[in-house]
Amino acid sequence: MKHWIGRRVVVQRRDGTKVAVEGVLKTWDSVHEKLVIVPGDVVVPFHAIAKIERADRSPSLNSIGYKINHSIQFDNAVYFRSHVMVWRGDSLAASQAILTAHDAETVTLSNGIRLRKDEHSFVVRSLRGRV
Repeated sequence: MKHWIGRRVVVQRRDGTKVAVEGVLKTWDSVHEKLVIVPGDVVVPFHAIAKIERADRSPSLNSIGYKINHSIQFDNAVYFRSHVMVWRGDSLAASQAILTAHDAETVTLSNGIRLRKDEHSFVVRSLRGRV
């Protein structure tokens, strides 16, 4: 199920605390038998899962993302205050970060954290269509 990481999912629960949880799958932890859904870092133990399915997309609102590779793309993300997903390898480090500055080697997030460009991937998520 690790191929679902970073995708929008709906988790149907069977433990009675909540009927369904919807969000982006942040981590799938086979060792501790749990998964984490963002936003909110909702932890769902494997034994409480009835079903996992991909979240439906509205036909008029399509999510499009692209990996930031060039300096001008970082400039635009900073200027337009775009929401950016930050990945470190296969792990989602931040689902809706906002970049405030960058240089040749680092990126500064709105919460003041500086990340190295060579250790992280930055994916701009934009919306296209009618809202």
